[in-house]
Amino acid sequence: MLDIQSRLRRLGYDLGTDGVDGYFGEDTRKAVLEFQQYSGLVADGIVAENTWCELVEARNEPGERLLYLRIPPFRGADVLFLQRSLNCLGFNAGPEDGILGTQTERAILDFQKNAGLVMDGMVDESVLKVMARVTKDGELHSSESKIPDRNGGYAGGKSLQQLTVAIDPGHGGRDPGAASCPESAEPDSKKGKGRTGVSGKAASVLAEKDLNLTVSRHLAGILEAAGCRVVLTRSEDVEVPLYDRPVIANMAGADLFLSIHHNANGSPCAQGASGYYFCRQGYYSETGRMIAGHIVASLAKDLKIPDIPVLGRNYAVLRETEMPAVMIEPFFLTSGDLKKMGDIGDLAKREAEALFKGLKEYFAIR
Repeated sequence: MLDIQSRLRRLGYDLGTDGVDGYFGEDTRKAVLEFQQYSGLVADGIVAENTWCELVEARNEPGERLLYLRIPPFRGADVLFLQRSLNCLGFNAGPEDGILGTQTERAILDFQKNAGLVMDGMVDESVLKVMARVTKDGELHSSESKIPDRNGGYAGGKSLQQLTVAIDPGHGGRDPGAASCPESAEPDSKKGKGRTGVSGKAASVLAEKDLNLTVSRHLAGILEAAGCRVVLTRSEDVEVPLYDRPVIANMAGADLFLSIHHNANGSPCAQGASGYYFCRQGYYSETGRMIAGHIVASLAKDLKIPDIPVLGRNYAVLRETEMPAVMIEPFFLTSGDLKKMGDIGDLAKREAEALFKGLKEYFAIR
């Protein structure tokens, strides 16, 4: 706790009158929430794995260390500053994810060549000073002036049939995710039947991890039938660590990463299809935003539910992947209308078909 508070205070967050006292009180919780909101994380006031990693990486100031391409890669606020500076100057450093990968190195070398510097891919304080001199007013770009994704976010190059798609069924094992409300699974008094789970057995509560996996398996079958190569981050009810999921996709050389989840809310009135794409401090993935938009629109149409505008987020599975990535939540498990949407097994198939239609519509745009 002292470490968390110390890092928050170094970043300028107000911890109240008690300051760094080792007690997670309301002031510390508010500071965590402010940090999460600024960083594009889930704003829940909980310092889980993703928030902790962001806190650790935020400590690195530009110029404090020598940056270059290595394995494991350099990560942190100084890398993010470098990427934003390069993109501002017109050298495409790729996604501004704070991870120094091959695309960022190519941008470094290109900048060094154009600036008359030694092309060694090494970035220290002297290189950053040269960047600062040629950056207009020393300002970083806004979201309106960012370097656009290749083809402006539209599908290009490979067709849908040529893709390797990584499907990530959220949660699993000891992590059940959200759950349906008990009242949504009550027996239908008119038909005298109880609601069934994805396995076909009677179930009073439906765990998100099970539905995520069922939908993912159906979607995998549809994509394979269409000619795609599919990689699942999990194919059974096991717990896969958060940061291992994008690694699986990266190692497989996937062209697209699709994380399947289902939403939840304290109110049974909440409903709708939602989607997320990578976004961080002004940078956003145009490709991810377009793919998420097509999928959400398809889900809303086929499942006859509202579509929630897609949102940019700095989630680990969206940031750590080396390919366009989206997270989709087809509907709210906690919706009071869940039992009206039909048998869960049939619903999972309809979800998968709608997901595929959304992808198909996106890749039809050239």
